[in-house]
Amino acid sequence: MVGVLFGEGFVSDDVFECRIWGKSEGLPPGVSHYPLLCHLIDTAVMADVLWDVYLNRAQRRLIAAGLGVGEDEARRVVALWAGLHDIGKAIPGWQAYRADLAEALHGGGFPGVPAVDAEAVGRHEAASQLLGPSLLAGLGWPVTGGARDGLPGVVAGQILGGHHGRFREPTVPGAVADPVPFWPGLGVGRWQSEREAVARVLAEITGAPPLGALDGRATVPAAAITVVTGLIVLADWLVSQEHHLARRARRVPAVLDSAAAHAWAKASRQQARSLVEEAGLEVPVLTGSAVSFTDMFGYIPITTPNLLQQSIATYLPGMLADAAGLTLVTAPTGDGKTEAALYAASLMGCAAGTHGIYLALPTQATTDQIHGRLVDWATANLPSAVTRLHGSSWMHQPDGEAEPRVIHGDTGQSVEATRWLLQSNRHGLLAHLAAGTIDQALLGMLPLKYGQLRHLGLSGKTLIIDEAHSYDAFTHALLLRLLEWCGAWQVPVVVLSATLTGDTAAGLVNAYRSGAGHTRPAKIEPAYPGWSFTDATTGQTCTPPVPVGTSRGRNLHIRLAPTRLGAPREQAIIRELGQLAEHGGCAAVICTTVAQAQATYRALAAAGTSTELHLLHARLPAHQRAANTQAAEIAFGRVNKPTTHRPARGVIVATQVIEQSLDLDFDLIISDLAPLALLLQRAGRAFRHGPEVWAAAGLTRPAWAGTEPRMTVLSPLTAQGAADFHPGPWGDVYPESLLHRTHEILDQHTGPINIPGDVQRLVNAVYDPVFASRTPDALFNADRNRIADDAARAAIARLVLVPAPGRTRTANLHRLTDSNADPDLITTRLGADSVHLVPTFTSKTGQPFLDPENTVELPLTGDTTDGRFSRAQVRQIMNYAVPMRAGAWLTQLTPDQQPPTTWAREPRLKRLVLLPHHPTPSGYEAPPIGGRHLHLHPVLGIVEAR
Repeated sequence: MVGVLFGEGFVSDDVFECRIWGKSEGLPPGVSHYPLLCHLIDTAVMADVLWDVYLNRAQRRLIAAGLGVGEDEARRVVALWAGLHDIGKAIPGWQAYRADLAEALHGGGFPGVPAVDAEAVGRHEAASQLLGPSLLAGLGWPVTGGARDGLPGVVAGQILGGHHGRFREPTVPGAVADPVPFWPGLGVGRWQSEREAVARVLAEITGAPPLGALDGRATVPAAAITVVTGLIVLADWLVSQEHHLARRARRVPAVLDSAAAHAWAKASRQQARSLVEEAGLEVPVLTGSAVSFTDMFGYIPITTPNLLQQSIATYLPGMLADAAGLTLVTAPTGDGKTEAALYAASLMGCAAGTHGIYLALPTQATTDQIHGRLVDWATANLPSAVTRLHGSSWMHQPDGEAEPRVIHGDTGQSVEATRWLLQSNRHGLLAHLAAGTIDQALLGMLPLKYGQLRHLGLSGKTLIIDEAHSYDAFTHALLLRLLEWCGAWQVPVVVLSATLTGDTAAGLVNAYRSGAGHTRPAKIEPAYPGWSFTDATTGQTCTPPVPVGTSRGRNLHIRLAPTRLGAPREQAIIRELGQLAEHGGCAAVICTTVAQAQATYRALAAAGTSTELHLLHARLPAHQRAANTQAAEIAFGRVNKPTTHRPARGVIVATQVIEQSLDLDFDLIISDLAPLALLLQRAGRAFRHGPEVWAAAGLTRPAWAGTEPRMTVLSPLTAQGAADFHPGPWGDVYPESLLHRTHEILDQHTGPINIPGDVQRLVNAVYDPVFASRTPDALFNADRNRIADDAARAAIARLVLVPAPGRTRTANLHRLTDSNADPDLITTRLGADSVHLVPTFTSKTGQPFLDPENTVELPLTGDTTDGRFSRAQVRQIMNYAVPMRAGAWLTQLTPDQQPPTTWAREPRLKRLVLLPHHPTPSGYEAPPIGGRHLHLHPVLGIVEAR
């Protein structure tokens, strides 16, 4: 009979075999193993606790609706499934890993099986999938007849099989009700009766009722399945931590009967709450809708919201019901979109029942910049740790911070633990509040191991997607699929962009609507500046009744400057900077390639003016890039900040890295030709801060700069100097057709570009199929190439994407975590694979150093007690690393260019590539690496000789 949760009610008279073990490592001296039943009860109890203290209202509602029961019943069912997750360890093959215990079990009436039968079963999670449905059938669950995909017992089997990160192929239909005849290695006799007794006591402890077939539905929704699986994985990990096992192992009773099992569950509940608190997974409480915008941002302070912020604060609350939705915000750079998004996320999260926020940015640099702002916001509004998630986030962890605790798993240990849950990129989305790259969310749309954890984390938050226009067709396809899943999870989403085409905006909104069940596309026409809200329940899109407008309207003056690439280009830039060199002021020169940025910097330095020069691009060692970034912020940041010291004459030469990540202000922008949306983004750095900011600092702009922002766009000519369009190497970075279209639009546009009035029309025009070109044949060929490339990228994305939530059935859950997917080969940015190059300098004695002065030794051995590299050592090496585009050249490395063998045990070091520099009478020289002639210049970074 089924009892009440955690020991209050009916207790069977079963007695369990304590020698069936679940964990055997990380235990205190004198304790040989941790009984399997104890671990299963721990996990069931933890899942129940997580239901109450980690899942939010929206997630609980999603799971209950997916199972077709009330929330209390759903909670108990999930706890039971969590308890059964490792039932596949109660088989002869698994128990044989401990020969001493296996021998005792055989003597106690547990029969052995031939090795070939044991091997046929596979891993223990495969055995759990096979055994789960039949054990549930013994508790009254139907597992045969009708639509198999609609039977929760069959769904449970798939979930149990996926608790180690990969969903498995579905069990063959004939074996669902009784798998033992098909897989004799599962064990019969006492093995079978023991498993049945364990299932009974777990049902008693959890109080889970048997669930029948789902009425009128073919399957439990995939959106609910992945969240449940992620919850079970998290519960398993939390109770598998070394310190928890050590603390509980000495308390295992000598006789483990049903009464003792119920008592163990009660004690486990107390421990579970402590583990959740230690992990930092307690639920934060978002500020409610009663808080005004000025109260939320009083710490800045914002005393008067701008027109966009005021519009959202005024009208969005009236559009929200007890449901999720998507808010789309389109506005120029500098219009306070981040604060508007955080306020909207607070309102939407309270309405939909989510807690926490993931603020997704396009790059690591934008993430690092926004992280501090999110910390300040959280300090004032949401008491919770703010996690930073990107490929180098570990670089920001303090050296003195303890390494993660250890989790003990199958036949050994893995470094996966409490702090790691919050700081690892693979699972950092479990934290309630985080800023990170969009990649960390998009990876959940690829069939990678433990993708269920990303689904669990994402489904519990409001997702803010910044700079939604920044991605190519491949990454955009992943973003559309992410929005589909967000719609299926019924989570709030805020999408931000300064330059988003109407078609792209409609695609994003309709992807969300499709996931929420509204498959017929709606017509979406974004206002600029403006915002809209699309309700997940109704699929309807609402806009504010009054146009938003802007108080920062301005005219942007763009001048095309024809030039040839090479030395003529650098001379043209020097001419454009003539007024600055003579009368003072600050400018940014934004180059398409690193090589052009280096050449431009050289030319400006050789010009011999008294201008303060800065350089910023991606091929600088990490410590140098950080120093250059800080110097740029000091020189060109907000003028009324005490840390800003604006030079009389200052120029920064940079690549696209300053488009999004830095709050810089210039009197003039000079840019290589780029797609119009990016040019407008760059132009947002001209006159970025208004006259009131300058007046507060007691400063004025130079007279030559005028009163409105100016931008010079370098327009490429052919080598012969003809006036026709020829982008040269710029076309290798951006689609030639977009450069061609942008060039013609700017050339034909008369007068200044009004911001925001002209922006949406011009951005849409760049992609207009009906484009009146002066050179239609050339543009046709360029358009054809771009469209074909976009189609190819989208097709590749479709090949690797997880299925849409509405197209995922229990029978193909394995496609969500493809066992053949290699996390080292799969990416969210097509063609963006990179490698980190570490320049080294060999002293005269043969000792490798990280600097040419030979003051920082290259660590070759770890300095921890177990011989591993400490975080401080790894950070030291990575501070000198330079990201480079990967390629075939990596297959041609010499032995001294490959990482030292001593780095093989450190995942963050073993994939690095060395660039050795050897001493010569005239300095250092670096031999070719993979056929490329690269060397580190002290100012320019990695330079390639052609």
